[in-house]
Amino acid sequence: MAAKITEDEWRPLPGALPEDVQTDKVYVIPMRRPMEADEDATPRYTDTVRYLPKEARAGGIPLEFATGERQRKYLQEFSAGPDMWALGLALLTITSDWVIFSVQQFIHTRAKAEGWTQEEAQELPLKVSIAETSTSRNIEIEGSGSEVLEALRLLQQKSPDQHEDGHNG
Repeated sequence: MAAKITEDEWRPLPGALPEDVQTDKVYVIPMRRPMEADEDATPRYTDTVRYLPKEARAGGIPLEFATGERQRKYLQEFSAGPDMWALGLALLTITSDWVIFSVQQFIHTRAKAEGWTQEEAQELPLKVSIAETSTSRNIEIEGSGSEVLEALRLLQQKSPDQHEDGHNG
């Protein structure tokens, strides 16, 4: 089975995107609405991404949260299983060399946290939602981790920012 790719059907939550997107960075964006009883309308991150930017930066990947530390809020997901894996990213363009590394790091971080091997984690369901800020194009990719990574590679190759030699820019 191949990953399902949809464009422009989802929209990042209001307040989820960073105000200033730097060229060579990838941003983790909050994907959850607050509880209805919560008076604060700030979008929430899931706990599954709490340590992702720190681990990614330790691995040399320029990944950070879209919101500042004091503005960041989390929605705890109790009993979240593999069917709940979701990651929201914002970047200038999908041809960023770091988008695939960021998704790989997410899979690695979740595998480590849940006690799965990398091979097992690659085959678990994953949904990645990407906001490409240079074009306002929104892309959602759903499939196993390995299918999502392959779809990202194909999208990068077909992107108008991609040169014939395979490099972006």
